[in-house]
Amino acid sequence: MSGSGVWGPRRPLERAMEKPLRDWESVDFFEVDNVERPDAPIAPGNHCLVYGPKESGKTTLLFQHALCVANRDPGARVLFVCKRDAIETRPPLLQRAATLGEGAGRIQMKYLNNDAELRRLGGVMHLLPPEDLPTLIVVDGVTSFFAPAQGGDNREREMRLARTLASLRECADACGSMRSLGVREGEHCLLLASCPADGNHDAPPVQWLWYKWFPSAFGVRQLHDQDAGHAPGVAAQGIVLRHFELKPRRWGVGCISSDPMDDRMGITYSVDRVGGSLVPTGIT
Repeated sequence: MSGSGVWGPRRPLERAMEKPLRDWESVDFFEVDNVERPDAPIAPGNHCLVYGPKESGKTTLLFQHALCVANRDPGARVLFVCKRDAIETRPPLLQRAATLGEGAGRIQMKYLNNDAELRRLGGVMHLLPPEDLPTLIVVDGVTSFFAPAQGGDNREREMRLARTLASLRECADACGSMRSLGVREGEHCLLLASCPADGNHDAPPVQWLWYKWFPSAFGVRQLHDQDAGHAPGVAAQGIVLRHFELKPRRWGVGCISSDPMDDRMGITYSVDRVGGSLVPTGIT
């Protein structure tokens, strides 16, 4: 798996951790105590979307889940797809390299630049032998791979987004089927993606597209700002933290339900404006 094949050259996770960051205990947001999980979140076909405001820690949440999956199962392989400049500018917050665990070596970074490369990746994944196929495909910031619509007409961009999501979904399903036949019966591959929330609504943009391809969804919502000068675990004084909650959300007729009675249990965490660090703050 070395060289510049489908997966690209191997790069240690430390390349994404060059900036000095505070530690954050590894947390799999699917498995936090007292948090209601989406219906069978890691079952075949129940691929998951995480959406929320920009700079709300989505990349770190995705990395945390990827690391937990890789450490939990020695047979797991994780493909983490992202834009290189984005992840190097704001790397995810993880444990120090010495405590990442053996699973870190089973997370393969793949840097892509646009939506055409995303679709191409999905189209050639089947060329890998079954034992090298991923059990988890993470796509960080799906919409960032798409150039802005020309002339303000979003129709063509939405059509490309639909084709790309279909390609990624089919790729994940095929990887699971091939691993189940050639590696271990019952294996499957989860597609986990993130996107920013709509600027005017607490929901992902073009919801009908996400609804079609991602049965499960987690929403990130900002709660409030706080002067964290005396907050536990914050080294610097006077850092202003933004507080967020992450909760499973229910799709309803092609859109995120706005029914307040559908508000389920979640976790809260904080992101500081200086380092982008995450500090878990409890259960909501």
